[in-house]
Amino acid sequence: MEGMANRDLNSARKPRLVVLGGGAIGSVLAAALAARPGLEPLLVGRREHVRAIAERGLRVKGLLEGQVFLPAREAVDFALDDTLLAVTVKAVDLEAALRQLAPYLRPTTSVLLLQNGYGIRELAQKALRGLGVPDGNLFIGIVAMGATFTGPGEVTSFGGNIRIEPAFAASPFFALLQGLALKVEKSRDIGRDLWTKLLVNAVINPLSLLLQARNRLVAEGRFDGLKTAILAEGMAVAAAEGVEVKVDAAFVNRFVTSDNMTSMLQDFRRGRPSEIDFLNGAIAGLGEKYGLPAPVNSFITNLVKALEALRRERGPQGFPEA
Repeated sequence: MEGMANRDLNSARKPRLVVLGGGAIGSVLAAALAARPGLEPLLVGRREHVRAIAERGLRVKGLLEGQVFLPAREAVDFALDDTLLAVTVKAVDLEAALRQLAPYLRPTTSVLLLQNGYGIRELAQKALRGLGVPDGNLFIGIVAMGATFTGPGEVTSFGGNIRIEPAFAASPFFALLQGLALKVEKSRDIGRDLWTKLLVNAVINPLSLLLQARNRLVAEGRFDGLKTAILAEGMAVAAAEGVEVKVDAAFVNRFVTSDNMTSMLQDFRRGRPSEIDFLNGAIAGLGEKYGLPAPVNSFITNLVKALEALRRERGPQGFPEA
């Protein structure tokens, strides 16, 4: 299977769909694309994951039946002409991941950003400056999906969708993302949708890490007072940014439709840096910029960072999984 993948990649017909980031979200997207007849996405991920996919395919429990076979590599090493690059690496890794692609980016490369958090587009623009990709080829999407990386070659999907900014719908790639097992749709208000997702993540992600718990526990009403405080600060900051969004604790609790583990808790347990600076940290930073107090989000940010430091000091044995 690995030899077949290499022959395909070395042929004159280069892949037009590349998913950069073989974590849970990237794997679900790549598998959904590969399951559609006529599409052959390339998934770029970590060595163990890539090897497992080459040997036995990619399994996405909860979304697709059986294994999905698709090309997978550890890195891009070919020109990305007329290619959609769907980037699913974490926000903390985004700038470095894009800069590593400098030799292969082209004016016809389109980049779809699928990260959590505030300031993603600006971060990508900074990384791509001078690399030949026009700003008009840079798009942003919102992933509203629970997914867990369960091991090399295997992920679990808890359902959801991806919303894309309207400008992407005019690109030739939007049609390729239709009819998938994973729904991809155009957002009617990308600014509001981005802030809604940011606020939901600013509640669920850090609380899951601090409680060391899956989403069902985080959604319990006994934590609603803390959720309300986080959201109030976030909505005030969003308004200062010119975006009116209304999210309450009940909305966040309803948003939890499965007992999956957040990406932040998954990263914590694997010893990887969290995206806290792009969530609660961003809310606190914007609050300072606009003269709006955000002590709760600042405190949450500091708590998560303290716990991460403790995790580095103690190692995984200091935080046994329940």
